[in-house]
Amino acid sequence: MIDVSSTASTFAARALTVACCTLLGACAFNVHKVQVDTARLETGKPVGTLRCAYGLTGVVDARPAGERAGGLGEHMLLLDDPSELVAERLRKAGMADASVPQAADVHITIKRFYLTQNAMSKVPVVVLQARIGEQEPFLVRAQPVTMNWNGTENEAYAAMARALQGAVTQLVSDLNGRCPAG
Repeated sequence: MIDVSSTASTFAARALTVACCTLLGACAFNVHKVQVDTARLETGKPVGTLRCAYGLTGVVDARPAGERAGGLGEHMLLLDDPSELVAERLRKAGMADASVPQAADVHITIKRFYLTQNAMSKVPVVVLQARIGEQEPFLVRAQPVTMNWNGTENEAYAAMARALQGAVTQLVSDLNGRCPAG
């Protein structure tokens, strides 16, 4: 004699297991690694102009995550050393490439440069540390939080560009505030 209730419950358990595995498989997605094209991080907006002479003695990438720069949606961002990206923006603001007479030496350390997200917003972060001559270093941080609409690669680029723009603009402003009076 066949126990119908046992067979039915076994069938139901197997069907439920198959349904759960199918649904979990549907929730999985592939991560798309994006090597960041630094040209796409240009906003076209000025970062300001330095009011006194500074010479850039170096920009060092000290990000703890190395080339990993967070992500958005299915996009994992990989950003090679962004030192030249920061140096280029400072040159556009009027900073000399190296030590120059009557100019204060400035050394920049890139502490953070990444993008993270939560359900509703994307959070790009750029943290720069600057040291003028032998003075104590100071930090500038840009974290322009915006809505996460679709989690697209274009949104990721736009967010990171705004954060870089914000950090360098703050840095130029802080450097201007430290210019000698006169």
